[in-house]
Amino acid sequence: MNGVHEFTARPLVLTEDLSPPAVEAFLKVYGWQQVRHQEGLYSIWESVAQDASVMLPYDSSYRDFTARLQDALYTIADVYNIKNSEDLALEIASARSDILLLRADQETVDGSIPLGEAQDLLSGIKLMLTAAACSAIRPRASNRGRRPSAVKEFIAQEVRMGHTMRGSFVLTILARHDGSRTEELPPASGADNVSAPESSDKSIAQLKRLTLSKPSAEQSGMGTYTRRVMTTLASGLEAACELLADSSEVGLDEAVQRGASEELIRSLEQMTLQPGLRALDMSFRWSPIQPRPNVSSRVILPRPNPERIERVRQDLRKRPVVEQDDLLGHVIRLERPEGQHVGVVVVDGYLGRTRRRVKMRLSGQDYRTAIRAHEEQRAILARGTVTLEERSWWLTGPVSVRLPLE
Repeated sequence: MNGVHEFTARPLVLTEDLSPPAVEAFLKVYGWQQVRHQEGLYSIWESVAQDASVMLPYDSSYRDFTARLQDALYTIADVYNIKNSEDLALEIASARSDILLLRADQETVDGSIPLGEAQDLLSGIKLMLTAAACSAIRPRASNRGRRPSAVKEFIAQEVRMGHTMRGSFVLTILARHDGSRTEELPPASGADNVSAPESSDKSIAQLKRLTLSKPSAEQSGMGTYTRRVMTTLASGLEAACELLADSSEVGLDEAVQRGASEELIRSLEQMTLQPGLRALDMSFRWSPIQPRPNVSSRVILPRPNPERIERVRQDLRKRPVVEQDDLLGHVIRLERPEGQHVGVVVVDGYLGRTRRRVKMRLSGQDYRTAIRAHEEQRAILARGTVTLEERSWWLTGPVSVRLPLE
């Protein structure tokens, strides 16, 4: 006995680790139709496209429950040409969850690592996801202070750890898509490379060079906060890797807009402290219930230089704290009940590099300015604090609006 505590992975058992509701969610997402249902006992699903059917059991008290569930899983694996249990588990789990697979490329003994290293990885993952959840709402060089409630709820309710996988040491993190936390997405068309002004001092000069596309008449869709967090994490990790490279060419402001932050860099530092680690290999599997994002699905971070990490962290901490957000876009909707002074204005525009549909409550001259911008099809510049409230992004606090170049 050497006194070193070790964390060892339990083998994956599909019929124990996959529940009938998870399999049912997978079947729904991939277009299978329920043709028969006996409440609490079983359901039968068919796929005309795949020329296949499965019987899904629900009551585990029956002697043949495990055999029937195993039959259903074998059929799914055969239909979709899935070769092993781990891939099948991931496919079913990803039906309604985005998945982060984090592989610590390091020496292991019998598929295990010291408990202290496992704790560093788990603590680092939690900090990394928290940083991405903050940046998904308001990109900041440092997210000091109170966390938004949406961030706390996401970490507490939507993030879960799945079964560990072999291959060095692989952690499976599932981020569930919650239908109650959705947002209205702008149409896919448009000038997605447009950025809002960095500061009021530069706004006029920038806007003279800016051509902002008018909102498309194309119908918008609904997206989840989970997908925004996970895409922010993917792009932020890529930016962080560029910042930590010996010959970095990415600027701090650009990296922050992509999702990098002091807390994200600190999480990577925490996960790469152990002496035997060679690299972190982070890959994403995207749930098909949302359109596939245009971000990297795999980011590899070689063990960074500790001095480089500290220098990048200091540079990010020194960046000025931006208390308010600038939204540049077009008014697409005006809502004010008859006889009321306060109305809701919806703007399709840009917060930094990110395009969003944002609501704000305006009255008096500010509301009349929004009406004028809508009638003249002109861009409007609004300033306030962006928040995520249930299904919508809002600009809150003292909100001011104006027509640029006036």
